[in-house]
Amino acid sequence: MRKKSTLRILGGRVRYYRQLRGLSQAALAKDICTQATISLIEKRNKVPSMEILLQLVNRLGIQLADIVVEQADRNQRTLNQVESLVRHGDYQAAEAKLHTLVPEKFKEPSATRRFYYFQGMVELYAHEQPEEAIYYFGRVLNPTLSNDHDLLGIMATLGFALAYANQGANERARVYVDSALALMATAAQPDQEALTVALTLNWHLAQVYYALQDYAAVLTYVRRGIKRAIAEESLFLLAELYALEALALRATGDAEAPASYEIAQALAQLQEADAASDRLAAQWAELSA
Repeated sequence: MRKKSTLRILGGRVRYYRQLRGLSQAALAKDICTQATISLIEKRNKVPSMEILLQLVNRLGIQLADIVVEQADRNQRTLNQVESLVRHGDYQAAEAKLHTLVPEKFKEPSATRRFYYFQGMVELYAHEQPEEAIYYFGRVLNPTLSNDHDLLGIMATLGFALAYANQGANERARVYVDSALALMATAAQPDQEALTVALTLNWHLAQVYYALQDYAAVLTYVRRGIKRAIAEESLFLLAELYALEALALRATGDAEAPASYEIAQALAQLQEADAASDRLAAQWAELSA
């Protein structure tokens, strides 16, 4: 009996990236597979062999995780949806999905930690409650669940920095930033996750520095992320990075700010990230007032 695949391919995302690159189905398939295979992938989410899949993502200039997801349980699928909502700044929708979960029933400690991290971000941005956010970020770092040397631990450490910066406790915030930077220097990530991890950490660091009004540092990290994303032809977090660049430039009165803002808006709309686009517009209007 053939073993059931644990992977699910997002055919619509394959079509999106193919069209973004200006490729026909035949051009994408050339020397890799048949055009019919591409059609089955895009229309019916047909999972090809791993060999074909790796060649396709290489030609599209994306990561495997951009078009493939694990057949996770309901909790993991919901957490994946929450992650996307948090990344695009739609904290109200993220909170609504978090309310459907019961972390005490999670099977994996990693799921519990993700839940607490997202809850912390919701408290920080949806409710403007940094004290509550600090509580949840602390639960992410609970030593009974894991340690602080993985990606989620580093992000929770940066979450502390964000929360303290929002309280005006800038010195304490910088202590956590320094701690996160030290953890980043020693944390090892699998090669296939290197791009996603690098962009995620650059984005989070830039968010912290923006809260601290250290706009030079913001520009350092967003531009590092933008350069890496463009070099590897990845759209992951690119709209968000350009958005932070625009806001930092605007805050310093730089004439290049509108150009970065327009790029961020175009990318957000291209990715149908309405919440991210609306949030950027609101922030831009606030700075322009």
